[in-house]
Amino acid sequence: MQKIFVDANVLGSKTQYDWLFMLRLRLEMFTLWTSNDVLDEAHRVWRRRKPDLGGAMRAQRDALFRRLFDDVSDAWNGGASDTINDVHDVHVHNAARSLGADILLTNNGKDFGDPNTLPYDIYSPDEFFVLVNANAPQAVRDVARDQALYWHRRSGDTKYSLAKALAEAGCPSFAREVERHLVVLSGSSASLPL
Repeated sequence: MQKIFVDANVLGSKTQYDWLFMLRLRLEMFTLWTSNDVLDEAHRVWRRRKPDLGGAMRAQRDALFRRLFDDVSDAWNGGASDTINDVHDVHVHNAARSLGADILLTNNGKDFGDPNTLPYDIYSPDEFFVLVNANAPQAVRDVARDQALYWHRRSGDTKYSLAKALAEAGCPSFAREVERHLVVLSGSSASLPL
């Protein structure tokens, strides 16, 4: 099972973390890890985006993350790193390295320097979700069905809203894969290949 360390910028996108957690709950392919520092950073991102929300917002998100992550750890070693391009991401690198992550899931892969020198692979959420779809398309289809129902209840729309939300969240390739699942689910073309 792959150990995925999740960066704060992924947790800053509800669309990205909804898909991540929903896929995790359906699959035994990977575990999700992060650190308290990363959660603090994610909460700061959300507060900047939603300055008018009350204090319950943080408590609700924190409870959600702690329930859905396999582990939120402080048991990692620090240390300087001259290979990381963004000094503010050294703690993310140290935590992922110390915890033995196979993959670092981040929207800022370039901040971590040369990927060939890192002890883990770097994936964007878009790349990771496409990889999951290639290995477990039925799980992705099941989540797509659940998300389409959510969007339909929320806005009366399904395919357009779901794909648009994914594309706007930085997952355009995965949005196209999900659109294909939605076509099959709608019965418009049950013969479409995955």
